[in-house]
Amino acid sequence: MSDLADFLWVDDADGIAAVAAAMEAASWVALDSESNSMFVYQERVCLVQLNVEGRLFVIDPLVNDDPKSFLAPLKGVLEDPGKRCYLHGGEYDVACFKREFDISLQGVFDSQQAASFLNWPRSGYGSVVETVCGVTLPKAHSQYNWATRPLAKDALGYALDDVVYLPQVVEQLEAEIATADLADELDVANTAVMESPVHMGGFQAEKVYRVKGMRALDSDGQRRLFAVYKWRDECARELDFPPGRLFNDRAMVKLIQVNPTSSNELRRLGVGGRLSRFADSLLSTLQQARENPPAMPVVPTMPQQSPAERARGERLKKWRRKEAESRDVPLQVVLPARALATLQSKGAGKLEDVPQLGKKRIALYGDELRRICR
Repeated sequence: MSDLADFLWVDDADGIAAVAAAMEAASWVALDSESNSMFVYQERVCLVQLNVEGRLFVIDPLVNDDPKSFLAPLKGVLEDPGKRCYLHGGEYDVACFKREFDISLQGVFDSQQAASFLNWPRSGYGSVVETVCGVTLPKAHSQYNWATRPLAKDALGYALDDVVYLPQVVEQLEAEIATADLADELDVANTAVMESPVHMGGFQAEKVYRVKGMRALDSDGQRRLFAVYKWRDECARELDFPPGRLFNDRAMVKLIQVNPTSSNELRRLGVGGRLSRFADSLLSTLQQARENPPAMPVVPTMPQQSPAERARGERLKKWRRKEAESRDVPLQVVLPARALATLQSKGAGKLEDVPQLGKKRIALYGDELRRICR
């Protein structure tokens, strides 16, 4: 666990100014964040941990009603591609920073991507720290509510560990990436991390089709499920609690199968706790759905592939697998999934426009890709 005496807690404008000054003078920063998605309807970033060339900072975004303005002094340096930003599994952090702080992290080196490219058997943060640093990190706070104030001392240590060891991990991974001649491919992957889209959250009607067991219901059951699915979201929003933790999908499907009409039946199905005061509302929702079933949302559809596209995809996958085995590298080193999907659907007419392909792969494989896609 990190020495808590070595970090600065930042919860005011002066503290943010000190962080900004330190980052301006530094060549790299290791960054991580903690959110409270398991405890609220709409998650928030509750903590930002920074290692700025050995100086540790913990920023509390919850102290300000406008976290975007609060962290605005850091925007310029975090969006400077000349400053290196170390992340591990950084897609989530990138998306959260875009959503909450209007900051697009640049200069990213993602250590999880690097470990995966090197074919390390385990690429989680705890595993790479153990491999590189010989330190076993505690896991007791992996499901901690980071909106808690004051934070427990051991929780702070857990959060700081995420940036304390990251520079050492990056140093070794970067050296091994250079030795393996994979720097160009990793740059492409890091760029993809920086382009991670924003997670907006909120109600999305079409996600009802992801409920396990939904397809086994008849059409009336599916409509009742959709009614309860919407009802669950409304209750969760009112209670400020995650819908899936309020009433999980398995319980929801069971409810539809039993189709209860009384409070006693609801209790036998385990509808209690936070949901107790919504029992009458739930019964009413079910009754209305029986009498007037709601219209279902449009079913998300995947683009239909032509026989030629399917055949091209099979050829690409076969070649990628053979090439990866020949080079003893993971599949994504040879051809990332998004590049493969684009080549499958559009062919190899303009390789420079294929996302996540990159100049080095074009130089190595351009002629072969054109032949396969022809």
